[in-house]
Amino acid sequence: MLAFAFGWMGLIWSGCVSPVAMHRAVLEYDWTVNRIETELLLLNIARTRYHEPIHFTAVSNIAATFDFRVNTGLTGLLAGTPSTDSLSLTLGSSAAENPTVTIIPIQGKEFTTRLLTPITEETIFFLAQQGIDPAILFRLVSRGIILESEVLSNQPHRQKEYRKFRQRVMHVSWLQSERHLFIGPLQFTDGSQRKTGRIVMTNYDPNTLANNERLTLQRQAERFPRHHLLVDIRPDHPGGDFPMFGQIRLRSFKAILEFIGRGITEEQEFHVDPDPRTGPVAVNPAKTLTIRESPTQPEEAIVSVQKRGLSYYIDQETAEGEAFDRWNHEAFDLLYQLYHLTVTDISQIPTLPIAISK
Repeated sequence: MLAFAFGWMGLIWSGCVSPVAMHRAVLEYDWTVNRIETELLLLNIARTRYHEPIHFTAVSNIAATFDFRVNTGLTGLLAGTPSTDSLSLTLGSSAAENPTVTIIPIQGKEFTTRLLTPITEETIFFLAQQGIDPAILFRLVSRGIILESEVLSNQPHRQKEYRKFRQRVMHVSWLQSERHLFIGPLQFTDGSQRKTGRIVMTNYDPNTLANNERLTLQRQAERFPRHHLLVDIRPDHPGGDFPMFGQIRLRSFKAILEFIGRGITEEQEFHVDPDPRTGPVAVNPAKTLTIRESPTQPEEAIVSVQKRGLSYYIDQETAEGEAFDRWNHEAFDLLYQLYHLTVTDISQIPTLPIAISK
């Protein structure tokens, strides 16, 4: 009977230990993989700051073996008299995990092609559906705006063009905040067929246009490849006193990293005031994504890495205030999403995996 009780208590004890250990391990592995990805992303930004090649490594598999052990025992002293006899119960448990992590260097023609190929208008539509501020989105992913009479570059060394680009993007962001911005595919009838066309960004609902007008917009969009987004901000609609008709030219993921990395010191962005025709703008940071560079290790940071004896990091909180911090965190989160949209399925990468055992 006593042995049965000990065995039952051992099972209960084991049942308490194993789920707790597994729960902790799953959360720790998830946190670790996320940390690896974000730090690699930041490290590659630091590499572009020094014009070094970028490189990514992915965790493709984690296999963990758990060993749970429970020991029970009865110890005592039998002296021959009831007053001096004693018994004591001992319970012990141990849990060990033996993880094997498999990593894959991401390389090859397919990944390199996706890394260097500009983002498409379909990606812009998908991200816009997530509610991302157009100011954050287009400052990060756009090379510039091609208008009918000029080209506005999203490069700070072209100061006049860059200032105009920023003002256009702020205007689009303001239209979004006022719920007057439309980003989506054109719907039209060609012949007798109902078709879905190119993605457009407008200050009106294109479905209110006559079919021949939508066909005209479609043909204008088709003049450019899909890494261009047609923009049509018309004078006779909200925000139309600052009209715009043209194409937003999109960057590749590699170009995005270079834009951020070189903006740390080499080609810094600067403050730009909104155009007077634009309504109130809630937040307007000078930099699209602020990466700090410091010779000292930051006390608090969302993510940080070391490169050439310096720390590169993103602040948790800054003196600029909550709105600035929220912008910066959302910009880095967007960059993280773009990374996952760019990286190919690692199961298809023809590279030998590297297994690391604890």
